[in-house]
Amino acid sequence: MQASKPLPEAKRGRNRRAFDRHDISCRARIVIGTRHYAGYLHNISRGGARLRTITPIGRIGTVLLKLPDLPPLRCRLQWSDSYNAGVAFELLLRSDIMADWLRSRSAVPFECDIAPVEAAA
Repeated sequence: MQASKPLPEAKRGRNRRAFDRHDISCRARIVIGTRHYAGYLHNISRGGARLRTITPIGRIGTVLLKLPDLPPLRCRLQWSDSYNAGVAFELLLRSDIMADWLRSRSAVPFECDIAPVEAAA
């Protein structure tokens, strides 16, 4: 049996993402069954998002994510710890739709603020 090799730097930690994440602060609503959770979008990519919720979410599973000016997004809640959660979108967001949405959100300072994404070193 061969010893396993350490993962390359790009495959470890936060650098293993398939899509670039965009830091953004925006209102969000998470729907799981009949329960509605209020929260904020922390960052988003074509494949998923990180959220901060007002009340903790303890149930992993299928959710509906509602964001301003986008149709509801069907997602899978991948993880949750206290007031933070990560979701994976069932269908990738089209890059042009996401770019237009991010651009339009930058014009709404009180509802959504975009922070520049720093390049990974």
